Amino acid sequence: MNLGNRVHKLEFQIPVRRVSAAVPNDPVAFARGFLAGAFGVDDLDRTNPNHTGWLAQMSAFLQTLEPDHQAWLRLVHERHSGAYPGQILLPASDEQVLEALDVVMRRG
Repeated sequence: MNLGNRVHKLEFQIPVRRVSAAVPNDPVAFARGFLAGAFGVDDLDRTNPNHTGWLAQMSAFLQTLEPDHQAWLRLVHERHSGAYPGQILLPASDEQVLEALDVVMRRG
């Protein structure tokens, strides 16, 4: 069986996408809507490069808020005061986190 036949066979195994909510076509609205629960992963079009790219971008940003990354970032800031100037350090307000996320999503 060649690769083309395998891919064709797999295409029939992919479940039909059942959209329950409209997904925005703007990166900032996408991130804010996803975090607010306006739509979920099941609503995304996996063939849309914007949806998959924006989800990965948003996920990468949220990982920078994890305690391990925050500890590393604080250490870098102590050793090199000008390093990573745009990074957000916790504790930060929800609005500060959303503003930082907006910047990341606009930047692409």
